[in-house]
Amino acid sequence: MNISDLIFKIDNMLWATPLIALIFITAVVYCVIMKFGNVTKVKLQWKLLKSGGGSQEGISPFETFCSVAAYRVAVGNIGGVMVAIMYGGPGAVFWMLVTALVTSAIAYAENSLGQIYKVRQDGQYRGGPYFYMENGLPWKKLGKVLAVIFALLATVGVPLLVTGPSANNIAMAFENSFGVAPVISGAVIAVLLFLVISGGVRRIAKFSTIIVPFMTIGYLIITLIVLIANASAIPSTIAMMVGSAFNAHALFGGMIGGAFSYGVKRAVNSSGSGFGETPASAAAAETAHPATQGMVNAFSVYIDVAVCFCSGIMALITDCFNVLGADGVAFMHIGSGSEAMAVQAASNTAGVVWVQEAANSVMPGIGGALIAIALTCFAYSTCIAYYYEGESGLAYLFRHLKQETRGKLIWAIRIVMPILFFVWANVTAATAWAISEVMFGLMAWINGIALVFLIPTVKKVYDDYMAQRKAGVENPYFNPKKLGIRNCDVWMEINKEQIDKEAMQKEETTV
Repeated sequence: MNISDLIFKIDNMLWATPLIALIFITAVVYCVIMKFGNVTKVKLQWKLLKSGGGSQEGISPFETFCSVAAYRVAVGNIGGVMVAIMYGGPGAVFWMLVTALVTSAIAYAENSLGQIYKVRQDGQYRGGPYFYMENGLPWKKLGKVLAVIFALLATVGVPLLVTGPSANNIAMAFENSFGVAPVISGAVIAVLLFLVISGGVRRIAKFSTIIVPFMTIGYLIITLIVLIANASAIPSTIAMMVGSAFNAHALFGGMIGGAFSYGVKRAVNSSGSGFGETPASAAAAETAHPATQGMVNAFSVYIDVAVCFCSGIMALITDCFNVLGADGVAFMHIGSGSEAMAVQAASNTAGVVWVQEAANSVMPGIGGALIAIALTCFAYSTCIAYYYEGESGLAYLFRHLKQETRGKLIWAIRIVMPILFFVWANVTAATAWAISEVMFGLMAWINGIALVFLIPTVKKVYDDYMAQRKAGVENPYFNPKKLGIRNCDVWMEINKEQIDKEAMQKEETTV
């Protein structure tokens, strides 16, 4: 067995039914304890998104939202959706949408936990799964072991290995639309990547507030153009997607198992909910209550849902998609929307080319180029976010060293990451995806297990926040001691004024 075969075997083992069940069921439980506030309180989420500002130690909620959205909107929102369609049929798109909405509850949970257990380090807020594993789990020693393992995966795996699909898809898109060799596109993006990550969290946040709205709105406009040009096919396409999801379609009706499995897998992989990717960025926000940032970042899943749907509907409505049969060898459907689909089927490939051909069917030449640019924005912004996750993990692992030493190690990541990005741009797509999924699978298992045992903490904080809002408190604040939550002393300093005032009022009432 060669290395590639071993990687694929490990990937399949990690992403088997147990992990899918862990993430999906945990998400449902969080939906219940939140009374589905993750999907019903959109108005509040939008209000919180626009509120607050940054400080010397933290960035604003909107900057954090854009940084988190940069994680979520990635190559998986295009290439990943096509992989789901190839193996699960059109119904996989439906289950991707459902799963993304459900897992927004996990997005709330892990991002609020990132805030709850954050600390002050090197003049800024630091947080992430490693902090809530070590300080939040009831078993101190086990929590610390899980924290160290997760931090190692975040430090080494995310910025250095998980960037593979992003680099590879950018190279593939530019070669397909512009004839640019991967060695050139990989080198140019690598340099641009270094220019942003070298400025740390503040430059990353500022850049994200520019690129995230631009790339999302631009992609929606491209989708609208494709839909308008194929308006008559919209009803039948929706019917095909929903019918395939529930075993009610003539051709794809027997694929409900694959549709659900691949839909859930790709949705989880696309949004990153449950991986523990985003809490580090969430922890960097300046806010008075952890639930505030949890609600804001749960809202970012809607951006992910929208982009996934755009990719899926463009491929389906233009018949630029292929579906592999149950035997995993013969194709049960090869799209007629482009000659490229037969070529893709011959090489057993699914990816951004499908969406490029869908756009080209309406805007010949230009459409594919626009998708290539959109993909570059998605992948580039995600890699920037991946860097910060690596920096945060490193800061945790070496938190007991001098700040100067940590700074040198952080610069090492800033230099090595763009170099490896260039390497990944010139590697086989399948291998890049498999390595990425192995890393995310490991992280999802560790973080998913931690999230199960942290349900009581998340519920306490959410209930406290909603109770304060119900009582008319415009800006709820967090008092961990009042809720019996330990190991988050930084909040006693952040909200010292409100906590002292509350104590005085209690004393006056007692007297």
